[in-house]
Amino acid sequence: MDTTDSGANSRENALTTVIDDFLESGNKSGNYRDALERVLTQWRQRLEKRGVVTVENVGKRNMASYAQYLAHRVDAGKSREVDGGISAATAWTYYDYVSAFLSYCVRWDYLEENPAQKGIALDELPPRPKKKSGDQQFWSPEDRKTLVRYADRRAHEAIDEKGFDALEELRDRALVYVLAYSGVRGGEVLSDPRDDRRNGLRWKDVDLENNQLIVLGKNQQCEEAQLPPQAHRPLERLEKALEPVSSEWPVFVSSHAPSLYSNLPKEADASEGEPLELQRQHGVVPPSLSTNGGRSVLKRLCEAAEIDVDGDYLKPHGARRGVGEAIYREHGAAAAQRVLRHADPRTTSQMYAHIEASELAEETAEVFENE
Repeated sequence: MDTTDSGANSRENALTTVIDDFLESGNKSGNYRDALERVLTQWRQRLEKRGVVTVENVGKRNMASYAQYLAHRVDAGKSREVDGGISAATAWTYYDYVSAFLSYCVRWDYLEENPAQKGIALDELPPRPKKKSGDQQFWSPEDRKTLVRYADRRAHEAIDEKGFDALEELRDRALVYVLAYSGVRGGEVLSDPRDDRRNGLRWKDVDLENNQLIVLGKNQQCEEAQLPPQAHRPLERLEKALEPVSSEWPVFVSSHAPSLYSNLPKEADASEGEPLELQRQHGVVPPSLSTNGGRSVLKRLCEAAEIDVDGDYLKPHGARRGVGEAIYREHGAAAAQRVLRHADPRTTSQMYAHIEASELAEETAEVFENE
């Protein structure tokens, strides 16, 4: 009998308290800490709904149930008709976060063993993706060209029909171009509800003259990201159509009407006009498209453009890897490191190890050509 799945008693330690202690321990900060807290909170809330509120009562059956839940979300993510699905890699990331917490509980003698590492739980997870550099999603030159051309055609058709009211199509095209050619992370140009500092790229941070964007990097410091001329024209057309009242306006404004209306002051009358026009009238800065919203945009565009990447769609970080791969192949690791703004050269080398291995194989073949 698995007694660790039984009810709590007064001598046991509350999950919420031990999770807080875990988050404060060690060197956990920034987005990593935020991700840990979010995943562990969701996991704890699932347990509490099932009557498990203390560490000592977390057992292998609880973890098997959590693994099944993650597997169902992976299945949902394989359908383009369903939002909220996740990849197998993300499922394993979430599970590993919980397992890390439970290992902490073992070290601090809250538990005798880690229930997340029991076979009954691990067997419920999808196969762990292989972590080879070439297995990660990259926007291939062909997929990048197809998506860019579709975004162009869609924007041109919308302009012909609606003129400068084709804001959403112009925004989506500019987003595709920025992701496809700059190498920025999605969270550097779109808003992240979990991080107040990540509120989306602003027009004041766009410097076309010097071919750069000012973004909040992964290290929480402002950085200069390169922006090649390919992305200039879509941004110029978007700015002309958007007519931002100030440089504080986000480049990629949300088109989610409820978010726009809720951003208005209380005295505003929603019936007086379109939500974006009301933002101008009342002198408020509209919200930026979020990272989830950006992924939804790419998902819809890929479906319409009939781009199928192993049953998935082109994602923001795949665009970043694709830029890095193109630079790596043409100009080498040092140039790719500068474009991607990797602090550690080893990060770039690991990301593109498959290219280096392929090139080394060709060089080796030349050495032994006469044998």
